[in-house]
Amino acid sequence: MGFSEWLGWRERGRPSRRGETVTFEVTQEGDSVTIQADGIDIYFAVEGISLPSGTDPSFVVWGLLPWAMEEGFNLHINRPIDPQVAANAERLSQIWEMWVPSRYRSIGVSGQGEWSRAQRSRLPQVQLFSGGVDSTFAILSNRNSQDHGFVATVCGIDKITEANFASLIAKTEPLVKSLKCSRILIRTSAQRDPSGLTHGFTLASCLFLLSDLFEQGTLAADWSHAADLPMYPWGSNHVTNEYFAGSDFAVRTVGAEVGRTEKLAAITKAGIDPHLLSFCRERKVIPSNCGTCRKCIRTKAMFLIATGSIPEIFVDNSFEERLMKKLIDSRNERVQLFDLYFYAKEHGSLDRIPALAGVIEECRVQAKQ
Repeated sequence: MGFSEWLGWRERGRPSRRGETVTFEVTQEGDSVTIQADGIDIYFAVEGISLPSGTDPSFVVWGLLPWAMEEGFNLHINRPIDPQVAANAERLSQIWEMWVPSRYRSIGVSGQGEWSRAQRSRLPQVQLFSGGVDSTFAILSNRNSQDHGFVATVCGIDKITEANFASLIAKTEPLVKSLKCSRILIRTSAQRDPSGLTHGFTLASCLFLLSDLFEQGTLAADWSHAADLPMYPWGSNHVTNEYFAGSDFAVRTVGAEVGRTEKLAAITKAGIDPHLLSFCRERKVIPSNCGTCRKCIRTKAMFLIATGSIPEIFVDNSFEERLMKKLIDSRNERVQLFDLYFYAKEHGSLDRIPALAGVIEECRVQAKQ
């Protein structure tokens, strides 16, 4: 979906419940939770750990917020929810209305009854893990090497569908074990288009689903703080992520202090086998890395600049400098190219891709258009 489509309102999505309050029924059966109201029916299902009965329903707020903002209705949950979650969700809706007023409206959030967390012991943290560069770096840099950790992988977001989920889990399981972690699987239908704006809400809802079991959740930063600005608006960023917090559970973003080239260099230096990484998002090849999409071309360049070679981890492992010109027309990739360029200059490795400086000059020209 193009950037203009994100910001423009399409006729078929025009809100019909603006200003109304819609009450959602939350039903739990074992380790599965369904959320239903007129015209909306979504689910969350967990494997690898058991949810307590009466799981805190506050997570539902984050999962439903994109729907409510887009249609302009107020959210009411038929069970008690954390008042801090409700307040932060309302503030988030105001921010998104300010940023994308053609698509979103600020809304109210409420629950039924007085909320309190059931008293039980909780583990320190659970970290989201997709198998890619960002999440691998986040766990590597945020783990306690003396303790056994927990990661959660989500099916239903970022083009990871049921068709390739099992293969992704199998490929990345040795990496999870090498990081001394156990994996939790979360399946959900909560993701709302466009994913570039809403994926942060879905990820936050998955972490809050586990808030009765863990004291905090962590989310890998997609971008550095500086890169957040040219990528605006983006669904996971250092402004809005701070609001994914409740009274006693919050989502913490990890890795925003460095760019992706530096992350890849750190992963390599730590001895992580690159064959275990899955970062390509071409549905037909997940969990493999195709080698020809923009993301794979850029990652090959990052390996070259950071390590001097490209590991044999791509379906097509060839690299020609002219392929980097495919990246110039993408706002996302232009930001990544500058990150690559700055890293190369700082580490004296520009000569590893002689054409990089010329590509950067073309990015400057493209940005003027």
